[in-house]
Amino acid sequence: MTKIILPGAWKLTATNPTCELSAIYVPTAWRQVANNLAQQRARFRGQGYRAVPVYSLDPLIVGSFPQIIKTMRNGWQRGNVPWLLATETTDLSDLGNYIKDWLIEEFSSLEDVESQLANLNNDDWHWEEPKMYDLLHPQDKVETSNLYQAIPDYLAKEFLQNPTVCFGVDEQYQLTFYRVVSLQGAELMSWPPSKVTVTKGKETTETAYISFVLKFVLQTVPWREKPIIYHHLSVRRWLSQPLKYVPYPGVKAHIGDNRRWLDGQRQPFCFIPLTIKLYGEQRKWPQAISNLFSLNDSQLPDANNFVSNPNHNWSGINTIPSGIQAAIAYTSKLGEPPCFGGVSPQDLASLDRAIEARLCVQRVGEAQRLTDVFIFWPSEKPKNKIVPLLVDEDNQSSKPKKAKKSEDPNHSATPMLRPRLAAPAVFRKLENPLYTILILWETPQCRDALIDEICKLLYLSPTNVGNIYEGAYGSLCIKTQHVGDLTQKLEIKSFSEVRKTYQQQRPDLLAERINKITAFLPKTKELSGALIEIRPKPSKTEADPKLAWRIGAVKAGYLNQHIHRITYITKAGEEKLKKSGLEPVKRAVSDLLRQFGILPDTPLINPEKDGIDPDVWLTCFYVLRRTRKTNAENIPKTVVLMIRVNPQTAKVELTTPKLFNEQGWVSYPVGLAHLSDEDWDSNSDNESNEELDDEQKHKEQTKEQRLINKFVAECLQDCLNTPITDEKSPRVLFMAEAQNARKMLNWLQNKNLVTNDPLQALKQHLSQAEINRLWIVRLRVADNGEVPVAIVKDSPGSRTSGVYRWQNVCDDGERSLYLSLRKPLNTEQGTKILQQKHSRLDSGNRAAGKAKILEIALIHHPEIKADKLAHFVHSLRSRWPYFANDVSLPLPFAFATKAKEYAVSSKDAVEFSETDDHDF
Repeated sequence: MTKIILPGAWKLTATNPTCELSAIYVPTAWRQVANNLAQQRARFRGQGYRAVPVYSLDPLIVGSFPQIIKTMRNGWQRGNVPWLLATETTDLSDLGNYIKDWLIEEFSSLEDVESQLANLNNDDWHWEEPKMYDLLHPQDKVETSNLYQAIPDYLAKEFLQNPTVCFGVDEQYQLTFYRVVSLQGAELMSWPPSKVTVTKGKETTETAYISFVLKFVLQTVPWREKPIIYHHLSVRRWLSQPLKYVPYPGVKAHIGDNRRWLDGQRQPFCFIPLTIKLYGEQRKWPQAISNLFSLNDSQLPDANNFVSNPNHNWSGINTIPSGIQAAIAYTSKLGEPPCFGGVSPQDLASLDRAIEARLCVQRVGEAQRLTDVFIFWPSEKPKNKIVPLLVDEDNQSSKPKKAKKSEDPNHSATPMLRPRLAAPAVFRKLENPLYTILILWETPQCRDALIDEICKLLYLSPTNVGNIYEGAYGSLCIKTQHVGDLTQKLEIKSFSEVRKTYQQQRPDLLAERINKITAFLPKTKELSGALIEIRPKPSKTEADPKLAWRIGAVKAGYLNQHIHRITYITKAGEEKLKKSGLEPVKRAVSDLLRQFGILPDTPLINPEKDGIDPDVWLTCFYVLRRTRKTNAENIPKTVVLMIRVNPQTAKVELTTPKLFNEQGWVSYPVGLAHLSDEDWDSNSDNESNEELDDEQKHKEQTKEQRLINKFVAECLQDCLNTPITDEKSPRVLFMAEAQNARKMLNWLQNKNLVTNDPLQALKQHLSQAEINRLWIVRLRVADNGEVPVAIVKDSPGSRTSGVYRWQNVCDDGERSLYLSLRKPLNTEQGTKILQQKHSRLDSGNRAAGKAKILEIALIHHPEIKADKLAHFVHSLRSRWPYFANDVSLPLPFAFATKAKEYAVSSKDAVEFSETDDHDF
């Protein structure tokens, strides 16, 4: 029977649903003072960013009266744009002082801030007359834009009319949901936290505390004019033990209250996310919030006491929550997780039933499975059964026993861990072959394990000549050197000593360490590889020297991979490497090969099984980040890259606009080394700090888009005119990922796919004959809730994989979208994952095993059927040889995304995962 999946995608069917919104505009005097302060700080810091940092006000203001559904940052730049919209008004008599408190704290580095605020009149703030909006028939672009918060808000309120949902195969768990304030869709959370058992070892059990998080978001899809509603489910894991260390810049708490903070009035119980900030060694709530609470005769828990006791006043089961309750959500920077994250397919099915039963919505389409995908690099399986030879024939069992798992690495599930694939691939003739590997070790056990793994993987043996190792396929120089003290953590000092935060101290310390590393490493004439034994990440993340090694080693001519100290067990006076300790060694070696762009020496397209001609360049586009001000107009520029793979020779090449103008395509390792030479902007990922006004920003962005479109077209043209085999004109498969690419390749945006010819930007540079040999595919990964969840029809809680045609979602009825689902990872198989009947509440120590979904939109595919091309793109997810299962994006995307490892700078901030709750 053909499997069908039900996407978690809905359209509103309520009769004449409406929403009344009230607006607040920023008074002129207040806007001028705030902008002046921002410009003063920019001059003081020597930086050009001078926009009002509304991003730091957003989380404060929405918590103060949670009926806000939208804020617009342009409201602090333009007088004709509202700053916020809300479904309920509140007394604004304290708002002026609240904004002043925020400005004083935000611009604390400046002098005389309070004197500049003294003449501002608190009575300037007021509500505009409310307006009624039709949720199904918006009148203009402004109203359409408002729908992205108004419709999720409407659904959340309707859901809360009946807030208790039953989970589990027998509906044995009853959870009650409450609102969480959010400016991204509408979020509901179960409360109080549910207990989940976590088994550690054979006998030890612990209790973890979790809440289910339901989110409604409005999303656009290709070739559909009206947006549709997606729902997503995840878990939020709570800390229940004292937090010993608060990382910079702080930790996020969820504060539950049934009072509005701005005026103290009663409201339905809801949660407000709030960050406890770290000021040197002090933990404090934001000053504006603290002052607001004191005005309304209420009090947050003391920040230091709360960190020591993070389950503050939690309500009991089946009780109505009241008063202030607070909890700290787990994130990756807070150490070991209390339990596994993610939800089970059974949980998704439970919620899906509840939504269908209690909301006025209708599911948008169903998705039918296409044919199965074949295994591209099958591994040889050892014999399943053996008959043991026992001395005592009377005790010999007639039933054969299962063979032990083969120790032959050629049976590895990961293709590039199999010597018979890796060895010939490494030693075939490449533009930039791997001649030398330098092992920088701290412990001799790690050094020896790495040498042993390299020799096993590449069929090498030592020779009598220096450091040369030789085998049937070729030879390699393996050098070793002790790392000395260069992997020691950076000497971050306390705030009281230097009056600088950890983050502010880090760039200079990194630069100093980079110089030492570059001088320390032996000189190399050709690009070489380095395997570096580094120490575990220190508790102060800013003290981690790993980035210094990445930059310093590549400056010295070494692409580099890092490995932590491996673990041994001692038995009878003899040390033996733990079986689990061998895995990081294997991964370190294979990751270094990946950085040299090495693929198995076999064609990447199988004409018989794929059903397509092998003369197809596999290409992808990827936006990296912005550089510091380098062009004539003193404007940062965005660096994008193109990857191309010859499917017959498995040759991997990279180029960027700068490289393409100077050298054309270069080999992948040379391209990585080039990226490390860029002068990266440390604020390149913070779009809220844009220094330009909207009009100038739009002009610059449009100019940049034109240049990047030209670059893409020229790269594609070069591929179209470069034969793969013989002199046959090849085709080109061009892929881009929507969230990453749509800002630069705006013709891939959903609104432009509906209204415009998406190929117009390329047709300016390519002939029609070239366009006819081009296949264009836009992908979208399941991050940020932009891809629907999937429930197997007629089999709730079961899992599936494959590519599915999602019908009846596009307006024209002819086009379809495709949903590509991966199977659970090998590490998630069997009893290690939540089984079909399990809820997350049944176990905290099993992985969720939820399918990762990829949306495939076929933009342009002449002379090939849509199903066949979608099937091929899906199959490329399992053709990445450095992983045992399907990856999120198809080959060759992993080469592009991994290039970010070298697009780094010593001025970069430590990257934190703000929350690990969501499992979209």
